[in-house]
Amino acid sequence: RSAGLYGREFVVDENVLIPRPETEHLIDEAIAFIGEAPAAALDVGTGSGAIACTIAARTNARLDATDISILALGIARTNAARLEVADRCSFHHGDLVEPVKHASFDVVLANLPYIPTQDVPRRPDPIAFEPRVALDGGADGLLYYRRLLAELPAVLNARTLVLLEGAPPTIGGLSELVRASLPGFAISVHRDYAGLDRYVRAER
Repeated sequence: RSAGLYGREFVVDENVLIPRPETEHLIDEAIAFIGEAPAAALDVGTGSGAIACTIAARTNARLDATDISILALGIARTNAARLEVADRCSFHHGDLVEPVKHASFDVVLANLPYIPTQDVPRRPDPIAFEPRVALDGGADGLLYYRRLLAELPAVLNARTLVLLEGAPPTIGGLSELVRASLPGFAISVHRDYAGLDRYVRAER
């Protein structure tokens, strides 16, 4: 199976989330911020690797990407090879930023599970066939972002951009978490193609 994102096709299977058009906004922001610079970027919870591979293909950045699923990382490496960006994409098995905790980054992107547990779709909803680990964000949908934001300051460079994807029901809580965790950053909430609040942008 394959799915399109940002004008490219990515291999997907039952072990990864299907890339969504909404995520293209994060990629746009990252590409604009990086420009021609040889930046270091981190994709947390990479899944199929679509975000990391696309940014590597469109910039001179070096990408690190993490995931707790070995099977997802296999798909991500396949996609990096297919797009001929494997030389600038490093995929790491582990939890959030733990595998790269001694590095530092100019850009960090994350599309972590953000659906509250009680709202995770059930079959026959097509979304229910995607891996639950990629959907279930805990009781309030912010479990993983709360943990990520506690770890994030230690891996950010002096000039840095953080992009976190969410959804309208939880985006307010996510933006408050970002404000508390990243003081001194310019923080804003941005909308997707449908005009819905979709991601938090934080720049220092």
